[in-house]
Amino acid sequence: MPLQAKPMGGGAKSLPPANKKYANVKARLDTGCNQLKIKSSESKANARFHRGENFRRLKVSTLVALLQDLQVDMLLLDLRDEDAYMQYHLQGAVNYPIRLLSRQCNPFTTEILAYVNAGPQKIIVLCDLDEHLAFTAGNSFYEKGVDNVFIVSGGLKEVLRQAPELCEGPCIPRAPTPSKPHASWQNSPQPDVLIAVPRQGYTPTGSIRPRTSTSRMSMERQPQHWKQ
Repeated sequence: MPLQAKPMGGGAKSLPPANKKYANVKARLDTGCNQLKIKSSESKANARFHRGENFRRLKVSTLVALLQDLQVDMLLLDLRDEDAYMQYHLQGAVNYPIRLLSRQCNPFTTEILAYVNAGPQKIIVLCDLDEHLAFTAGNSFYEKGVDNVFIVSGGLKEVLRQAPELCEGPCIPRAPTPSKPHASWQNSPQPDVLIAVPRQGYTPTGSIRPRTSTSRMSMERQPQHWKQ
């Protein structure tokens, strides 16, 4: 009979039976914020990820739902300067100019530190006019160890277009609406296209060419008004 190789250990190993005493014990190792935790959370189910971004995005519809949800404690930070913040801002937003992130010592205020990685029910949401400042600030927050940071997709421009009731202030601008062409413009005839015709006697390159007999006859047929 040919010899057959046997696995080391005497065969397949079976797992030890589970002990009911430790059934409710969970692992204490926390690997930090990851996509599985965010997708498993109902309050952040609509978070979207993009390449090159270490933060998460919130749609305006999701922001409205989170503001109405009392279980989620949200800190809204307006990254614009003080003058733009005084004109209008989101309801409940705190002014935090982006220049404060460049400070070497204590870039975060006491209010921000109370929300930094404070639990799944506390998040930090950044907003600006068109998310350009929020993009830079979101990556800076992540580099400084903040995992629960979000930005509003589209910025305040998108908020004014979809939910202008979320903004407050003395100078709230109107959302830009796409202009439609007037019906009279669509029915109006198109102007004739002007075509440049080179003069007789000259080529497009500027060199002089002799006139032919046909061109000379056409000139003679034209009425000479100056002789009258």
